[in-house]
Amino acid sequence: MTKSLIEYVISVDDQEDLHLVRLMILMHILTGKNQTTVLEVSTLSKLDFLLRYPAALERALTHLSSTKVIQLSEAEKDNIETKMLYFRYSPWSSTFRRLLVLLEARCLIKWKLIGKKVEFSLTDDAASVVLKLSKEKVFVEMIQQSKLIKAHILKLSTAKLNELMDRAVSEIAINF
Repeated sequence: MTKSLIEYVISVDDQEDLHLVRLMILMHILTGKNQTTVLEVSTLSKLDFLLRYPAALERALTHLSSTKVIQLSEAEKDNIETKMLYFRYSPWSSTFRRLLVLLEARCLIKWKLIGKKVEFSLTDDAASVVLKLSKEKVFVEMIQQSKLIKAHILKLSTAKLNELMDRAVSEIAINF
């Protein structure tokens, strides 16, 4: 028996390894040469959300008047996930926190609490995995998008990031 499109989308969404890879790539770009970054968990969650949903990233970059706007494929522009984005958005998602726990359990990240923020760092194993992945064509866009997030969005204050997220996500909901 063949899977329906909806069953296929659900099965892809349930592939934790894809989400772990995306998060490792993002963290690798954010940490840079120091291999360490200090962020609030909710900030990292929002940045990961933008990477996971390129339509939201495109809107966010447009709102920032960034000169580098990403090019979305037709599949990214017009898919069921994009249309349901408003209902999926939550920087406090237990799914995101679960990904962090899995990365730590697999010895791919380290973290320590610094006040209300968390210092994240990739382990050497994770860094070598990301370097191998960076040579794969399928991850080139994700790496480029992570670099755009670091260059244009990471520097925003919490209040500005919240405002940007609200505008980008609600605009997608209205336009679709």
